[in-house]
Amino acid sequence: MKKTLIALAALTALMGCQQKEQPSLTPVSATSSESLKLVSWNIEHLADEVGKGCKPRSQADYQALANYAATLNADIIALQEVQSEKALKRVFPESQWQYVVSSRPDNEAYECRGHEGLFSTPQRTAFVIKKGINYQAQADFKALALDNPGLRYGTSISLNNGQLELLNVHMKSGCFVSDYRKENKKACTMYQQQGPILEKWVNQRVESKQAFVVLGDFNHRLVDQQNRFWQELSKEDGERILLSSMQNLQSCHPKYKAPIDHIITGPISTQWIVDGSQNVDAFGKQGELDYKDMLSDHCPISLTLSIK
Repeated sequence: MKKTLIALAALTALMGCQQKEQPSLTPVSATSSESLKLVSWNIEHLADEVGKGCKPRSQADYQALANYAATLNADIIALQEVQSEKALKRVFPESQWQYVVSSRPDNEAYECRGHEGLFSTPQRTAFVIKKGINYQAQADFKALALDNPGLRYGTSISLNNGQLELLNVHMKSGCFVSDYRKENKKACTMYQQQGPILEKWVNQRVESKQAFVVLGDFNHRLVDQQNRFWQELSKEDGERILLSSMQNLQSCHPKYKAPIDHIITGPISTQWIVDGSQNVDAFGKQGELDYKDMLSDHCPISLTLSIK
């Protein structure tokens, strides 16, 4: 942890020196072990109570999640589909972690598909931050919810007095097409509204030379070369300004291989990617997964930022 804090302090100083320059989108190879490991994980309906929600879990299931989470060796984890801080504490011990949970109000519960008599628990975005890392919780990015109680807020934290900002998002599900502007289904019309809002957030930080990372469940196949939203989000004046951690990786899911979870870096933060650190962790297993191997319906993805 001491090394992580040193790395962040060094990151602040170096960013301050480079704020006036527009860096290239080339990751660096780090020789130092001073690093910050970021993870994004849709943990699938993490409920407060045993046996509740659309992924009803036993006490043994919560323990299995906790045991696995410890193996990620993460410094900061962006989580999606979390009911509350109480739910987080079942998996991430209070003795080791700090918590930031979206303020999204409870929405109307629905009966869970495949679980007759069980009803949904609220889905929120959240961060868990390893103790010892100083951070500042920012206001929720409520605009992504479009004033719609069925949509999620973004959650944001900053490190080192605002020098590095992390935004955790969980975008509208159901729009899995290359050109979201040509599809009239409800999910895509909502995505068409969310897209420009996120793009504006990104562009503001690029223009102000703010280091940032956007990570989470985008519910969209951004690495598809024909994906319109990624082209709109990642380019400015024809120049690439963003990099996706999943560009050369696949999802761990037994059926759906095109990734919809991403860790996206801006011009400054891309400079500090440890080359080759992009990873999909298949719950510690090798080879193709079976559904029974999955502790949640998404595998964690990770990326490490480091200072030479």
